[in-house]
Amino acid sequence: MDIIQDGFDAPLGFARQVSAPHYYRGAQAGESEADYVARLAAELEALIVAEGPETVAAMFAEPVMGAGGAMIPPAGYFPAIMNVLNRHGIGMIDDEVVCGFGRTGKWFGCQTYDYQPDSMSLAKALSSAYVPTSAVLLSPELSEIVESEAKRIGTLGHGFTYTGHPVASAVALKTIEIYQRRDIVGHVRKVAPLFAARLRKLMDNPLVGDAQGVGLLAGLELVADRKTKARFAASAGVGPACGRYCLKEGLVIRPLNDDRLAICPPLIITEAEINELFDRFERGLRKTLDWATREKLV
Repeated sequence: MDIIQDGFDAPLGFARQVSAPHYYRGAQAGESEADYVARLAAELEALIVAEGPETVAAMFAEPVMGAGGAMIPPAGYFPAIMNVLNRHGIGMIDDEVVCGFGRTGKWFGCQTYDYQPDSMSLAKALSSAYVPTSAVLLSPELSEIVESEAKRIGTLGHGFTYTGHPVASAVALKTIEIYQRRDIVGHVRKVAPLFAARLRKLMDNPLVGDAQGVGLLAGLELVADRKTKARFAASAGVGPACGRYCLKEGLVIRPLNDDRLAICPPLIITEAEINELFDRFERGLRKTLDWATREKLV
């Protein structure tokens, strides 16, 4: 995301980036989803070989790219890249801040997309946002390395002021207990088909070029021309305008970069509430289309 990197000299010199797995925008003309995934895996392989596998510590990835656009990865993406990483002995650091604790219909996004990370970063739903908390999970291999070095040095000197805070820890434990007792993850799987069906119906609006989701997480993209996938000029502010029209309908959505919109409702949402959510969303989209037409943007 340019707005995150500009002015901060990011990414740092030791970091390398590969293409975001977004089939709608990234695929070449006529390229199948399977061929697209194979190309991204080959891109990763080429980068690792060029850098030297022995110099690569790990790859960072989100199961679903959240703030970067709520982009759902194409089928088979993670198994393909994990084959590359495993072949070169490179670890996967899994960012589960958005996807963790049921959002995708399983406890963690890596389970939804069938890959085994070496480390996981958790936050947000770890405490259902009642208190700020986060956690890092390590594989037994990584944990043993940290423990052995701590023993050699005499201490583990990498704590933070609030590490292991008893209040945050208690809230996190109680949150997980409630998730299990109320079967929140099972509830997400139960209502997800309706959520997906209503999401697909948004494609009836000619402004919507792409609409994909998993579990109770979705992203859609507004375009000036659906056939060519032409974007609106950033100065037109179409995504933010849609956010404002939806807010007038009593619905909070999140406009992201490149006129992408994210939908991320509470995991306890009912089927009736899902229908209400999308009814309001459809009205907001219609008002956005009317406004864009008046402004001669479409």
